[in-house]
Amino acid sequence: MNVVILGGIGFIGQHLIGSLQTNANVNITVFDRADPKSVDFAQDITYVQGNFTSGYDFRSLLHGADTIVHLISTSVPGTEKRVQDEITSNVIPSSELFESAVAEHVKNILFLSSGGTVYGDNGAVNSSEHDIPAPINTYGLQKIMIEQALHMITHGTETNYQIVRMSNPYGPGQNPFGPLGLITKLVYQALSGNEIHVFGDGSVVRDFIFIDDAVHAVLDILDHGNKNDIYNVGTGKGVSVAQVIEAIDAAIPETLHLVRERSRAVDVPYSVLNIEKLNAISTLDSYISLHEGIDRTYHYFKDGQQ
Repeated sequence: MNVVILGGIGFIGQHLIGSLQTNANVNITVFDRADPKSVDFAQDITYVQGNFTSGYDFRSLLHGADTIVHLISTSVPGTEKRVQDEITSNVIPSSELFESAVAEHVKNILFLSSGGTVYGDNGAVNSSEHDIPAPINTYGLQKIMIEQALHMITHGTETNYQIVRMSNPYGPGQNPFGPLGLITKLVYQALSGNEIHVFGDGSVVRDFIFIDDAVHAVLDILDHGNKNDIYNVGTGKGVSVAQVIEAIDAAIPETLHLVRERSRAVDVPYSVLNIEKLNAISTLDSYISLHEGIDRTYHYFKDGQQ
């Protein structure tokens, strides 16, 4: 199988590639804007450096591909752009990518959407794939627009799709200085003795999933999931920011230096996913616990400093 991974140098991409490399029958091409020298990829991986923009020659990139994994987004929650900018930077290039995939007779497209933003504020209810999306930020809006474009462009063609609405992945390999990854950032900041800035009173609830489990879920969807369908990926359990801080404080010897900040309008109070559909196809026996995930993340950074 020939797989093209767009955004393969990112956090999820690198872990996904690491898992796919264990299969000798999978040929991997990575597309990313980053310098390939910054990542220690195996020599048998093809790397294409380029910018994800309208007008790019996606047909050449996808020629001979069986599966596409689309992980690229030019924005993340907290760094959202204007609606027009999101459409220009993400929706239009994605649409051109999907049109090229159809033209090149690609069998399947897996698109990484956002379980944490597309549903908006559902109250204290676990969001299901059947719920009507109602994003309250432009990041979630562009994800929904791309989902709809993928459905429309592939409809009636031989190209199938799978949409993954992922919650909040964290763990080793995630950038602790980036805007994403609350647990990863808090663990790193605590280990480094830095101030930990927390938005609001800590009551915001999220669905956190360790990166190994997140990638396992993506592979299960690729291998066993329905075509032309949507899957939530998370643990199905909510944890408040305050509980995360308590767990980190209990798990590591360093002292936490907390600084409270005003809550943000883009943060919905409760965002947890219903994962019944994923569980029906999952080969995972159990999820890595919050305590174990924090411990693994802590030792990843701790060992790196030694």
